[in-house]
Amino acid sequence: MGSSAGVVWMGGFSDPRRRRKALGYGAMAVLVITAFGLGGGFGGRALAAATTVTVLSGDVQVRHAARSFVSATDGEVLVAGDTIHTGDGARAILTYFEGSTVSIEPNSELTIETASASSDGSTIVLMQQNFGRTWHVVTKLITGNSKYEVKTPASTASVRGTAFQVDSDAERTVVTTTEGTVVDRVPDPERPGQTVDVPVPAGKTHEQRKNAQPAPAAAAPQPERTLTMTLDDQSSLVIDAQGRANGIDENGKKRLETPGAQLVKTKDGMLQVVLPNVSDGRVEAVVRRSGGGDVNVQTTVEDRGGEPVKVQVMVRADTSGQARTNVDVTRSADGKTDVKQSNGKKP
Repeated sequence: MGSSAGVVWMGGFSDPRRRRKALGYGAMAVLVITAFGLGGGFGGRALAAATTVTVLSGDVQVRHAARSFVSATDGEVLVAGDTIHTGDGARAILTYFEGSTVSIEPNSELTIETASASSDGSTIVLMQQNFGRTWHVVTKLITGNSKYEVKTPASTASVRGTAFQVDSDAERTVVTTTEGTVVDRVPDPERPGQTVDVPVPAGKTHEQRKNAQPAPAAAAPQPERTLTMTLDDQSSLVIDAQGRANGIDENGKKRLETPGAQLVKTKDGMLQVVLPNVSDGRVEAVVRRSGGGDVNVQTTVEDRGGEPVKVQVMVRADTSGQARTNVDVTRSADGKTDVKQSNGKKP
């Protein structure tokens, strides 16, 4: 593990993984509420708050303070000083007390340095990304004293509520912004103690090497494959092949767990869920319509430079108001993407 040279400042499912996630959110809420109750509020000082981890797949390990790494337990509570590490094919999601989430990709390591709130409403979330790839969806920071910070070897960035990806190793950091603007603050190698701010707006990426001159932001590369699912009910979730949820859950909370995912609510009441670089596998839509009824679901998958492939289906919500449909995305022998609808009926 290397030392940091900079800081990134950032302003009822059937699938058991999704049930575990719901339990994790509940546990987090109970812990935060308990902390308030026992402490009588913040009392004018910072209050440490819990972070929960959801294990999606593979070998996910945690290290509490200075202890050795052990296998993570789904729904486990992490605190300042804890480190999470993902192995080959392993994925996990951190949910901070203030609602921000971090999707941790395979072969990554992240340390929580601080997670606290103060009586003035400000929240402080500080972490160090030792290596790997993380996807951050940050809640809107309420006060000017709030801070969301990710330390990396090469740069410093700051935002006010946004969605972005961080790739890092010992020599470089790459920040790619999907929503909002990240200001990447780079140490100036010619002026010790001074920094240069590089704005990284949505659709841009910034690659910065350690101890190098600040580089300009550039257009983010186009995804190799993009899946867009359009649903005529906005209270819906799309779950990718890795078990990551995107959309609006049953509590009305926005969920963006797939790196680079975007949500669009159209004027005619539809919800579009856009997932870049989708892997082969099954993508599930979980739709909810109060009182039941039909929900139209259209899936479009497009390889970069290729023709879009579309499938459309109508699914009927049951008496509980919920319906499901799946699409299987595969690569055919000729290299083209094939999309098959597994259930439902043509509209």
